[in-house]
Amino acid sequence: MSGASATRLIRERGAELGVDGIGICDAGPLTETRTSIEAAVSRGLIPPEEAPGERALARLTTPKLHLKSIRSIVSAYQAYPADRPDETGPLYGVIAPYTRANYYKDLKARLQELAAFMNEQFGCKTKAFSCYVTLAEKPIARKAGLGFYGKNGVIITRQHGSCVVLGEILTDLELDPDPPLEADCGSCRICVDACPTGAIPEPHMVERNRCIQFLSGRRRVIPLDIRDMWQDRLYGCSTCQDVCPFNQSRAQVSRAVPHGSVGGSIALEDALTMDDALFQKRFEDNQIGTREPAILRRNAVLAAAHSGAEALLPLVIKLTRDPDPMIRRHSLWAIRKMRGPSSAPILRGALSVEKEPEIIAEVKTLLDGLDTLS
Repeated sequence: MSGASATRLIRERGAELGVDGIGICDAGPLTETRTSIEAAVSRGLIPPEEAPGERALARLTTPKLHLKSIRSIVSAYQAYPADRPDETGPLYGVIAPYTRANYYKDLKARLQELAAFMNEQFGCKTKAFSCYVTLAEKPIARKAGLGFYGKNGVIITRQHGSCVVLGEILTDLELDPDPPLEADCGSCRICVDACPTGAIPEPHMVERNRCIQFLSGRRRVIPLDIRDMWQDRLYGCSTCQDVCPFNQSRAQVSRAVPHGSVGGSIALEDALTMDDALFQKRFEDNQIGTREPAILRRNAVLAAAHSGAEALLPLVIKLTRDPDPMIRRHSLWAIRKMRGPSSAPILRGALSVEKEPEIIAEVKTLLDGLDTLS
């Protein structure tokens, strides 16, 4: 069977399985991607602890290291709904649209079915992935003509904008490649200007240590200026996608995803009081469940600080005595934001028992700020 005929059958079967977009590319090394990652590391846009080593970088950018006999890649995407959740307001924290359900797992299941079809139909070897952190999916999607890079560094498709998750099937089947999509953002820089923390210093480059999307899933101290811009985010950030013109006209999707559905928002009271066992149960099939529970609790503290909700104040005060220094540090800041000058007694009380030098220094700074106000 010719490559063109095989490609046509793969597209048809993919559409039957509910895969929203399919493109084909060759399996050559992603040389430009490697150069871009190395440049981002050298400029400090990727923090040292997140920078891939030589072996990891090679696997990220060399599809052949994942399937020795590879000849082609079937790149795919699945669109997800991205509307504002129904339950919002000061008592709720918002979950970014891409992780309100495990769309990656859903796409991977569809791709595994498609791979099985390919195995049966053509007798080829295949490997199916989605959200595969050791292979660079976005440049593969661009190369396969599924979309182009937005200035915020995400892939934008013609039909569904950037509200998509990516996956791929590696195969030893020789398929006809698609041309890259001839499109770009032109002079538009709405996403760059809208980023609340200025995490897009130039088109297509993201400074991870200033990106709320990145920070919301990592265990670390959130810089003070970024805490001030956190708003009601509980996990993730979609501001740069929310304002993108391509997403305003995207085709709407509505499909039930059985994997890891957590909804668009969570009551902050629940997030502040959830123990580790309940966290694992609630998020066991969602990407959030791969994170440390304390990370979500820290995010909830920041969202509560911006809520102005008196009902949440006792819960945040309780967390100023948490065994985890990360939780204590952010909770003390939150009390300062929520109570203003009247937070002084709580801050001084914490200062009298705190042992962590960095927390002591920050609380002293917070108190100095209160003295300036008075």
